[in-house]
Amino acid sequence: MTKLLVRVLLPLVAGGALLAGCTTTQGGTASPAQSSPAGQSGAPESPSSGGGGAQSITDACTLLEASDVSGYGEFNEPKQGNVAGVRTCRYQQKIASASENAKVIAVNVRDTASVAQVNDTGGGVVDKDVNGRKAKEAPGGASVAACTLALPVGDSSRVDVAVTGAESADQACQVAEAVAKAVEPRLPKG
Repeated sequence: MTKLLVRVLLPLVAGGALLAGCTTTQGGTASPAQSSPAGQSGAPESPSSGGGGAQSITDACTLLEASDVSGYGEFNEPKQGNVAGVRTCRYQQKIASASENAKVIAVNVRDTASVAQVNDTGGGVVDKDVNGRKAKEAPGGASVAACTLALPVGDSSRVDVAVTGAESADQACQVAEAVAKAVEPRLPKG
C-alpha cells in the first residue's frame, strides 16, 4: 500500500515542485490600475521586438495533443488548469501496478516569465535549439527524474514542456525535447 501511495503521489509532488520552482515574484505595493484618458485604448502596446507573447494562447491544450505523448505509453485524458496565472495542460500516464512510474507530460503557458528566468531545479540550465527556436532546458537533479524545456514566445513570455515521473532526468529531458519539437510549430511566431 505504501509503495502504491508513493508511486501515485510522487509525480504529483514533482509536478507541483516544478511549477513552484519556475514561478517568479514581483516586489512592491499593489495599487489600482490607472484609467486611460478618453479616446485611448486600454490594450497594452506590444513589444517592439520579439512578437506578441503567449497571451494569445488561451487554451494550453491546443499546444499538446494526445498524438504527441502516445509514444510514451497510454495516457489519461488531458487535464487543463490554471496555477498562479500559469495555464496548464497535462497528460498523466495510466499505470497498471504500483511498480510502474507514471509519467506526467505537460505544457505550461507563462505570460510574464521569459526563458532567461528558467530556474535551475538541480541539474543546471542549458541552451537548446528546438526547430530553430532558442530554448532553455532545466533537468532535475540526481534525485529528481524531471525536466523542463522552456520555449520563448516573444521577449517576456514562454511555454514550458515539463516531464515528471520518468526513470531519470536524462530520460525526462529526452521526452521533453521530442514533445517540444511537436509543440513548437503551434506557438505564435515572433
